[in-house]
This record gives sequence, structure tokens and C-alpha cells, in this order.
Amino acid sequence: MRLSNEFADVIVRVISTGNGERLEISSPRRGSTIRLDPVELEALTWQTTEVFTRMLEGSIGPATL
Repeated sequence: MRLSNEFADVIVRVISTGNGERLEISSPRRGSTIRLDPVELEALTWQTTEVFTRMLEGSIGPATL
């Protein structure tokens, strides 16, 4: 499944690994990918909107050193 708007473009899919299923999220624009297991995904549901707002403030992705 592809989700996009004027700010982001991501491809989301469920994949099978040797350690079970993962949700793979890829950003074609940034060339980055992350695979999250069910525990990591559930942890996202514990967060408030403010956590994501702070994560995105003043930045487009992770800082580089």
C-alpha cells in the first residue's frame, strides 16, 4: 500500500521474516526503510500526538552529525 501527500510518500507492507511478521515502512524519497514487529507497533499506540509533533518540529527526519 502506498500513502502519500505533499509532505511524505511511504510504502507499507507486511513481510515474513525468520522471526515472524513485520510491518515494513519505506520512504522512496529518503531511501530509508524500517521493519517493526508487533511489540514495536503497539508501542506506537501508547504515544500521544505531542510525541510525534516534537519529533517532527524543526526537522525533516533524523539529524545527521
